[in-house]
Amino acid sequence: MGSLNVELYGVLLGSLSRAKSGVDFRVNPDAIAKYALSSTILSLAAPLNLQYTTAQKRRSSNYFAELLPEGRNYEWLERSLPPGERTPYDMLRRYGKDIAGALIISDPLDPSAGKRSKAEAVDGNQIKTLFEQMPQEALANSPISGKTSLGGVQGKIVLAREEGVWKRVHYGYPSTHILKPVVPEYPTMIYDEAFCMNLAIRAGLTGYPVWIECFGGADALVIERYDRDKGVIGGRIHQEDFNQALGAHGNEKYQEYGGKVSANRIAQVLNRFGAKDDVKKFAAQLIFAISIGNLDMHAKNVSILHLPDETLALAPVYDQVPHRHQNTDGRMAFSIGGEYVHKNISISDIANELVSWKCFSFSGKEDTIAYIKNCLQGYDNALKDTPLHKKAYPRLKEEVSSSISNLLAGKRVG
Repeated sequence: MGSLNVELYGVLLGSLSRAKSGVDFRVNPDAIAKYALSSTILSLAAPLNLQYTTAQKRRSSNYFAELLPEGRNYEWLERSLPPGERTPYDMLRRYGKDIAGALIISDPLDPSAGKRSKAEAVDGNQIKTLFEQMPQEALANSPISGKTSLGGVQGKIVLAREEGVWKRVHYGYPSTHILKPVVPEYPTMIYDEAFCMNLAIRAGLTGYPVWIECFGGADALVIERYDRDKGVIGGRIHQEDFNQALGAHGNEKYQEYGGKVSANRIAQVLNRFGAKDDVKKFAAQLIFAISIGNLDMHAKNVSILHLPDETLALAPVYDQVPHRHQNTDGRMAFSIGGEYVHKNISISDIANELVSWKCFSFSGKEDTIAYIKNCLQGYDNALKDTPLHKKAYPRLKEEVSSSISNLLAGKRVG
């Protein structure tokens, strides 16, 4: 029976084989010469050990399964494989060369294994066609040479952008940008996300550009990937989302589904393993989500970076989409001080949540409230200079301003 190679930063970490529950990961003993035994360079859920317990095997298998998309993107990728090969192992075998983070998963026995990765220039009309063909060629994977997987539910494609030229990637060439077309059911969504992400940039929560671009008459949200870096071996930075890190699967990314994830648990991981100010940075991301009405800041929308020197750091904020004006149940992905209903959240609830983490960063409620107010004031200042696209929800800027004002006044967010 064959197995798949799992490479990271130019090192063969180990191999993946089929298992009844998904995949079985075995560490390459030579990798221990580079990374110490029990290194978390791959995953907090799957440290590099030569032997795994049953529980560790389950978390490891879940880690790899969570590299695959969700919802319609998963179904579209799955549809490209023969019925007998629609398993996590076969999906990773086919689409594991260009994924979230820096892992490269490949089949050494695949006839295309020796093919050199490449990128092919595409124009605006071709990109528009790729949007239209997402059900047949998900994520812009070509039928023969497409090797890309990326998490998430929303329809999207991934491309490389080099010297101002858009390129379709083949045989595992590192994509550099994510492109999201208009969603017919939610026609303002990409414009709303563009506004909120540019607000996040002005507020210092990320430095990666996001913009609206027209391709052959079709608008799309363009997002520069934070997990790509040409200065690193392979051109990629490794990342892990918190569904993976906390051993959650699928809809367990929401706290109310199974209780495996929470803002508290994320904060504990960052406090133990992350960089010095990561707990505060995560709190700032959470406060931002509340301010803009992002109800979907779940465990897959918060990630950590595994840097080549084996240090960890919180990833920049991403996927900040406002939902309060959409037809939703109005509930947050995480409880905030015991409150799930977004409109009921107050600055006191946020402070109670942060203090409950019992981290040095938030040891007292008074200082914690001062930190929250400082964040809110910063977002309010950035709001004034952030333009709203003419196709965005017209009252979005006004409603975000109102939410921030309510919180600063000690009221419920709205």
